[in-house]
Amino acid sequence: MAAVSITMGKFIAGIIIAILAASAISVGVSTMLIAGTQGETGPQGPTGPQGPQGETGETGPAGPTGATGAPGATGPEGPQGEQGIQGIQGPEGPEGPQGEQGIGFAFKGNISVSYSAFVPMYHTDNVSYGPNYGLRNLNTADPVVCMAPLQLPTGFTITNVTFYFCDSDTDLLHFYLLRENQTVLDQMGYVENSPASDSPGNDYISFSSIDYATVDNNQYHYYLYIGIPWSSDPFAYQFHYALIEYEYPA
Repeated sequence: MAAVSITMGKFIAGIIIAILAASAISVGVSTMLIAGTQGETGPQGPTGPQGPQGETGETGPAGPTGATGAPGATGPEGPQGEQGIQGIQGPEGPEGPQGEQGIGFAFKGNISVSYSAFVPMYHTDNVSYGPNYGLRNLNTADPVVCMAPLQLPTGFTITNVTFYFCDSDTDLLHFYLLRENQTVLDQMGYVENSPASDSPGNDYISFSSIDYATVDNNQYHYYLYIGIPWSSDPFAYQFHYALIEYEYPA
């Protein structure tokens, strides 16, 4: 019994120590709660419902204009429209003035053949040549026939032949245009002053209907042929000259 007995003083001292120890533990716990480290963040909770939309703010300033884009491809051609109704043709206008002469137009010219170029076909002593009186027939009873060469370039076309003479009697003068070669004689034109003495004195006569009118010197030669009648008056029939008109290419 004596071995396990505890004195009152030791018992009280033990209680005081126990109380102090408990106080110290309490103070330490409080201090830890006050100054202890923050714990780890817990997991995020679910998102709450969206609130009502706020008021629209003012429009901000316009941004700069963007660059122009590249032109787009040309679209396909549309279908052709229907043809419109043809209008009524208006009246024909007046004919305009004649234009200038064009290239290739046939130019005109002429030559004269004097009485002095004619020679008698048979007898030279039956004719007389003289200024103002031309070619005359001095035969006693018969007409005289005289000829004169006609010279035009190949390709020229004879269009008219005129003979100038004096006729103061009742007989006829005869006028020919001829072409000839070694085997052929062609009459190209002929005229006579019929009826004779309608207008006694100086006169002329012509023809424009001409056969083989285009000159071909490669195959033919050309000449004038006249017949002068006889008269008791040696000045009744007088031949003066012939005028040949022609055209030639440009």
